[in-house]
Amino acid sequence: MPDITDGVTGELRNSPAEQAVSQMLDIPSGIYGPTLGSGDIDKRIEEIADLIEHIAKVILVLYEDKHAAEEKYLGAFAQQMTAHAEHGAYLARQFAHTKTGDELRELNIAKEKLRYAEEMAKAVQNRSFGLMNIGKRYTAAMGFGGGR
Repeated sequence: MPDITDGVTGELRNSPAEQAVSQMLDIPSGIYGPTLGSGDIDKRIEEIADLIEHIAKVILVLYEDKHAAEEKYLGAFAQQMTAHAEHGAYLARQFAHTKTGDELRELNIAKEKLRYAEEMAKAVQNRSFGLMNIGKRYTAAMGFGGGR
């Protein structure tokens, strides 16, 4: 796939979420490659099933990371709100927003990591379904199954 560049500046754009999660997911590069026969299809389906199990574990870890980042952000926000309560609710909220930018950024990255992993899980699962359908048709065409 081509790199993503900013349309205005022309600089290369990389997602910190994608970079962090891609290594965790460990999706083999040939997963979407062509298959040759029913044995290859069955083998690829088994590999994808193992990969889906692994991705589910990664997603669980990312949910935990998201919840931890959310708790950290909300705790810091509440602390800032109470620290500036004497200025009134509106100003205290503005202070809290200003002072918790780093925590909010960490929370948003944790959410994007999770979203990326979930989208990749869907893509891998769809590939598995496609291969299963191809396998059924291949088996039926070879006369090994009852067809549809």
